[in-house]
Formats: sequence, C-alpha cells, structure tokens
Amino acid sequence: MKPPTTNPHDEFFKVAFSRQDVVEEYIQQFLAQGLVQNIDFQSLTISNNSYISEQLQEYFADVVWECSYGADRKPVKITFLFEHKSYVPKFPHLQLLRYMLEIWDDCDHNKLPLTPVVPIVVYHNKDPKRHWRYKPFAEYFKEIDEFLLPYVPAFDYQLTDLTSFSQEAWQMLKAGLLLHSLRTLRFGGDEEYVLQNSKLMFVSVGDSEKKESLETFLVAQFVYILKNNEFSPENVQKIIQTVKNTGNNMNSYDHLMQEAEKKGIEKGIEKGIEKGIEKGISQKEREVVGNILTQFPNWEDEKIANLATSTPEVVCAVRAELGL
Repeated sequence: MKPPTTNPHDEFFKVAFSRQDVVEEYIQQFLAQGLVQNIDFQSLTISNNSYISEQLQEYFADVVWECSYGADRKPVKITFLFEHKSYVPKFPHLQLLRYMLEIWDDCDHNKLPLTPVVPIVVYHNKDPKRHWRYKPFAEYFKEIDEFLLPYVPAFDYQLTDLTSFSQEAWQMLKAGLLLHSLRTLRFGGDEEYVLQNSKLMFVSVGDSEKKESLETFLVAQFVYILKNNEFSPENVQKIIQTVKNTGNNMNSYDHLMQEAEKKGIEKGIEKGIEKGIEKGISQKEREVVGNILTQFPNWEDEKIANLATSTPEVVCAVRAELGL
C-alpha cells in the first residue's frame, strides 16, 4: 500500500489532534454532556492502528482515540474518529461509513467486540460563505418513504464548522491549545489576519513544564502558516518577533528556523529576515552594538544583545556589516 498523500492542513491537524490535552478540551467543549460524563478521561489513549485503506487514503488524516466508557467504567472501548476537512464532500456519510467499517473489520479480525465509533469532523474553508450544510444520510436519497427508511443506514457525526463560527463563538471557547489549533486551521491561510492577530495565533512556550512538547506544537503552527501564505521577508520577520514577544525564547526561534529549512519552506528566508532587520536598525542601536562588537568581537551575539538592550539578530546583522 502506498503511503497516504498529505497536505499542510492534514499535517497540522494530526499534530494538534494527536495531543491528549487538545482532544480532552475538544470532547469537553463540543460533545454532549451526557456523553462526556460517561467518559473515563484517564483511559483516553491514541490508537496506534491505522484504519486507512488504499481507497480512503485521499480522504482521512487518521487520528483515532479510544477510552473506557460507562457509569461503572467497564472496559468497553469507544473510538473517537477525528477527521479534518477543508472542503465539503458530496456524501460525507459514505466516507465516514467506509472508515467505520475498517475499524469494525479490524475488531472482527482480532476477535474483539465491535466498538462504538464517534465520528468527528472539523471543517474550515477560507471562503466564509462555504459552510458545511449538514443533513441526515436519508435525505441524500431522492425517493424514500417510511417503508424504505429502515433499510438506509442511520448514524450521526459530530461537526465543528469553523467557517460558520461567529466572533461570539470564538470568545466562548476556553483558552488553551484547542483554541490555538482551531484558530490556526481557520485563519492560518489568511495572511492579513495572521499579521494583524499573530499575538492571538501563536502558543507561548515560556517556562512551561511541557516546554519541549509545546515547542513542537509551535513549530507545527509556524510551518503550517508559512506553507499556506506567501509572506514577504519583512512580514516573516514580524511574525518571528511576535513569537519571541509572546514569551518564546531563542531556542524556540532557532527551532522554528531549523524546521522551516528542513521542510524547504521559503528558501533564503534567513537572508530575507536579516535584510529586513538591517532596514529596521536605528542609528543609535547600530552605534551601541558596533562599539561593543569592536571591543569584544569574540563575545556571543546573545551576550552582546543583552548588554546593548538589543536582539541577537541585530547583533548578527551589525557584525556582518563590520565584517567581524
């Protein structure tokens, strides 16, 4: 079987919804409370199985979680199928049903009881008019009556249509990685929005105990947004500076640049950023940094930046100008 084709949307979606904190937040904020109250969140685990057949590869990002369910927490497994869409399929139930059958075939093959499946669709589109118009599966059939209805499969799916979210709906979401994830999916391809709201877009790594994990998420955000826009070097510089100003340290910055280079994004991006920095350096800052560099050319850029109340990028640019 050939590996599934991925796109930037699916790549970021998988990073975000492979995090337990994001999935827990989603379940608690979007699913029916009756369902939520019966979930044992301590048992929530991501499935290592891939249920994507060759026929389904072009449709699914394949993020599946399992947990124990029920008032007495019996070892009954309920599977949450997270599916990402950036377009509206003609018959969404058909795609979801094929996937559910793959899961149940796997249960049967391994001599396990069939597990209930909760399909979850997260949809977004750059065009705010292209909403997902949900309707029951039976309504797709042109001619059906009460006698034929029992022979049509009937199942529901949880839909989160980010395209139709109002400002109030965004404000009602609790602050956390889920909010960052959904906002990135919805607005990550809107260059103007990203530039105007970058402080809202990026998660702050800071001194969190989960720093390494959050840094991975931050890099995924950064890569996703770069892949879905054509920023000028100056605007990339602005975004990087915003990321730093949210509490993310130089390690995060270096990681962003390294990962961006690995993924082949925006070749020559660092040179473009350096040019943008050079244009933005004031004469006074240039003189202060230059004086320190002249006296202590072997000092690290970060040390000089701290002493000059500047940034390592500015020090690097001035150092290049002076040929040191």
